[in-house]
Amino acid sequence: MSFYDCLTDAMAEGSVDRVRGERAQRMWREAADIYERQGWTRHNAEAMAGEDVKAAFKKEAGEIRHVYQAQLANARKQQLLVNSTPDQDLKHLQTFSVEKLDYEARALTRWFNLRVADLLKNVHRKTTGSLSDPAMMLDLTKEMLGEATGSAPAKALARSIHTALNDMRLMANEAGAIIGKIDNWLPQSHDRYLIVRAGKSKWVNSLIDSGELDWSKIRNHSTGRPFQANPDDPVPMRETQERLLGDIYDNIAYGKGSRDAVYGKAQGVPTYRQHAQERILHFKTADGWIKYNSQYGLSDPFTAIMSHVNSMANDIAAMRNFSPNTGLGLDYQRQLIVKRARERGLDPDAVTGGSAHAERMLRLFNGPRAPEGKWGVISARFFSNTRHLMTSAFLDKAVVASISDFNSMQLAAKAIGANRGNMFARYGETLSNMISEGTMSTAQLKRDKWVLDTLADPGVAMGRFQMEVPAGEIFERLSAASMRVQGLTHHTDSARYAFQSGFWGMFAENADKPFSALEPNLRQMMSEHGVQARDWKDFRAERLTYEPDEGATFLNPLYWRESTSLPTARADEVYLAMQGMVERWTEVAVPTNSLKAKAWFDPVAYGHAPGTPMYEMLKSGGMFKSFVAAFTINQYRMIVRQPTAAARALYVTQMAAGATVLGALSLQIGEILKGNDPMSMSFMENPQFWGLAALKGGGFGIIGDIVSTGQASWGGGLGSYASGPMIQGVQDVWGLTVSNAIDAAGDLASGRDIETGFVKEAVRLGKRYTPMGQTPAVGPAVDRLFWDQLHSVLDPEAEADFLKKAKVQKNYTRSGSWWMPGSPAPDRAPDLSSLLGTRGTSG
Repeated sequence: MSFYDCLTDAMAEGSVDRVRGERAQRMWREAADIYERQGWTRHNAEAMAGEDVKAAFKKEAGEIRHVYQAQLANARKQQLLVNSTPDQDLKHLQTFSVEKLDYEARALTRWFNLRVADLLKNVHRKTTGSLSDPAMMLDLTKEMLGEATGSAPAKALARSIHTALNDMRLMANEAGAIIGKIDNWLPQSHDRYLIVRAGKSKWVNSLIDSGELDWSKIRNHSTGRPFQANPDDPVPMRETQERLLGDIYDNIAYGKGSRDAVYGKAQGVPTYRQHAQERILHFKTADGWIKYNSQYGLSDPFTAIMSHVNSMANDIAAMRNFSPNTGLGLDYQRQLIVKRARERGLDPDAVTGGSAHAERMLRLFNGPRAPEGKWGVISARFFSNTRHLMTSAFLDKAVVASISDFNSMQLAAKAIGANRGNMFARYGETLSNMISEGTMSTAQLKRDKWVLDTLADPGVAMGRFQMEVPAGEIFERLSAASMRVQGLTHHTDSARYAFQSGFWGMFAENADKPFSALEPNLRQMMSEHGVQARDWKDFRAERLTYEPDEGATFLNPLYWRESTSLPTARADEVYLAMQGMVERWTEVAVPTNSLKAKAWFDPVAYGHAPGTPMYEMLKSGGMFKSFVAAFTINQYRMIVRQPTAAARALYVTQMAAGATVLGALSLQIGEILKGNDPMSMSFMENPQFWGLAALKGGGFGIIGDIVSTGQASWGGGLGSYASGPMIQGVQDVWGLTVSNAIDAAGDLASGRDIETGFVKEAVRLGKRYTPMGQTPAVGPAVDRLFWDQLHSVLDPEAEADFLKKAKVQKNYTRSGSWWMPGSPAPDRAPDLSSLLGTRGTSG
């Protein structure tokens, strides 16, 4: 009796579930056919197929049991959390839990970046976006794929990275994932846009015809065995290759869950399976992998490694907090809250008021859906490219506005009880060391186990203003270069490092105290984040402090995690508790991105797919507002955190005063960089100045521009600010092309000379949309030496326009210009008299 017949009988007598039995029969028949085509006799093929099916179901049962145990453990964790939460805090529990997940993911990313620090020291992005050592990266890629290059450093580095990636895999599996080990593995992501654009036939045939696929490593998921038992065996029939590669194409194009439509099935792939798929496409040589990646890969090998590191950090944090299936875990927490409310007679709407927003936050944390259809893919890439281009044009001097970080830093430092003087001194020291040592991996940073986010993620500063789907390489480099050239990435990194060092000193000062003896403020901060007495006990028990400078002592979670002798699982728990709390307060000090704030307006939070009209409209409206939203919600929380009404009033006064002073400084620097003298600060002469300064210091500089000049930096008024620069960009292109064409056609039809505003508008838009055209390093040079001179050549009325612009500037700021519009050279040095308290008399 065949395996197929045995299953038929077992289903008939009820000992085997019919659905599973029929599935096993399909697997057996397909496996037997493949073995027979490979040359085995039908009898042997059927016997081998039977063993394969039994092994596959045994493996599946083990995986189900593993995931179920992780879900049970998380369920108990959620029950304890809900039962220990005071009634009045239940309504905030879910949003708090997702935020905690975000901060733990940041903590994990920082730890994982340290694990691959040797890679980042040798290979990283330069200001231009190119790799610092492409030859080393090429050798490293080959070594990681198992091909010897003769380079000892590349071999050692590959071994180090493989070890780090494997440790991440094990940590994920401990949280409930089911990721198998793969030798000679390098992360790879397919570019859906390029693959869909190529089409199924071209993509499949190019892979088959290349002859580079290694079928002795590519597994048949029906049998669990490679398609070739040995490399010298015949490759599978072309029909088999086409079927497998066709399935892979469909998974990439339509999603892995698109094969079957099942009522009630959640969309997407559970978190625990995100990394569970083995690398489907194996290549015979490293060159074959590299060639495919250059044609259809989403990123280069360096970016692929660092993206995998970030992805693993996010997924591990998600599974640790909400079970292997994070969406279901969050919903289970909601059910527990409702059950608790019913038992205690609480208002059901009040206690679950934050549930819908928590779901939006989790969607935002997980990232955008895949674009829908071919045109959705093309549209998403086009708009993403455009937004990156606009970012490089409109945020090219954002570092000037970031001066306000010093205000939020000093307020946060005061709140946690850290030494503000030491913090700002360390900020200056960090920047100075990077300049003097000529590297972003200074001796100081290495000692403190700190890897700059800029090294690990070229787009780190982009997160301060927008979260984005992948753009084309050129546009990604443009936006990242804009942040680097102006110094914003270095400022953000140094500010984060300096603030966290304040925590390290405070931890060291309290290392001899048990949790109950800690200062009330520090104990409150720990309790608010969920740090327990036993976490603090284990963190301080080994006295893993060190002295970075004479008279200073640090207890640094990163240094501690690398040095502790605690078991790995417990060390991870303590590290995430302590560093997660530090990351929470770092976000207050140096605002970057708030899940809670951004989930109100980001289309990802509402489940819209990139490339759809609603997604793109909302994404445009949200541009450059994430920093403002994060700053606003952080400061609101700081205000309500104060214990009394008097303390809240005092905090508001201090915040407003600091924001106004630093906003004034930012405004004046900005004016000088535009070629103007500093604005008059006299209330009688220029009453709007201090209002603009307060807006600028609070992150609302664009609104200040609208109030004073009637338009945002990209044109338009409040409506343009609300809808974002994309809508204004469409209007600008329409006005430059269609409107001028209509005017020209009207002139021709009437027999008049053609007169349009094309030249003026083209120059105006050129100034507005030139990437890095206003970077502080060049000041007004691009405008004066290129655009103004081009305007002079093309427009006979250019001189009148320049004079009009200077007059408007004079009326607006009550000061003149040190580099007049239209002039090829500065007229004089900036007039700084207004900064000294005297009215400027320049023209």
